[in-house]
Amino acid sequence: MEKKISRGYFIGGLLFALILIISVIKGDMLLKQLLSEDDMLPVRAVQIDGALQQLTRKQIADLTGRVCAGENIATLDLSLLHKTLMSEPWVAEVAIKKKMPDTLVISLVEHVPAAYWNEKGFYDAKTESVFYPKNNIFSAPLVRLGAERDNLAKEVYDNAVLFIHLMQGSPYQMYALYLDKVHSYILTLNNKTKTRLILGRGRNASVVRLKRFLKAFPHTGLDLDDVAYVDLRYDVGFAVGKVENSGDNKNGAVPKKQ
Repeated sequence: MEKKISRGYFIGGLLFALILIISVIKGDMLLKQLLSEDDMLPVRAVQIDGALQQLTRKQIADLTGRVCAGENIATLDLSLLHKTLMSEPWVAEVAIKKKMPDTLVISLVEHVPAAYWNEKGFYDAKTESVFYPKNNIFSAPLVRLGAERDNLAKEVYDNAVLFIHLMQGSPYQMYALYLDKVHSYILTLNNKTKTRLILGRGRNASVVRLKRFLKAFPHTGLDLDDVAYVDLRYDVGFAVGKVENSGDNKNGAVPKKQ
């Protein structure tokens, strides 16, 4: 008799456990189904963190709305939103997380221009990247850099920093530095006529040539504003090209020597 009762309890317990497991599975499936309904947990708010200088919170909210409008926060693919926000040229870094039940938290870092790059771009020294803003109205007294390819930006920037350091304490300031298609550096001074210093190829050689100019040119008796270019690609000395209508005239064209 006791064995029959024990067996009955065992079977009953087993059936109860089975029913409980089925109920949990069905409940979980029902919960997932409910959560996946777009109107159950819609995105209702966007929290934007970070110090913004070039972008507005409304711009970020509008970009977010294009991806998230009418979407369920529980099933929302954040990678698509991340890609959309990173497509804005001023955005350097972005992190997104969900704050249930209805809020997206967006942490954003803007690019900080360290220099102008070519005609329409900027170089960010922190991210070591070039970016091209749309409808750019940014203006600041930054050095102007350029090269044939964007992947040369870090090299040009690093050399610009070095050349600016060498020029400290001199009467000259850098306006621009350009690396041409034959990898020759041309440094433009920030004087009235934007005199060009043709430094040529190579970092070390350019340093030697720039030092030669800084030491020797003040003793030439020439007015820098009458000079179109100074060609420093010589072992000794340098050649000077005058601006038009400046007396001892050359046309100011850069010579072909490399």
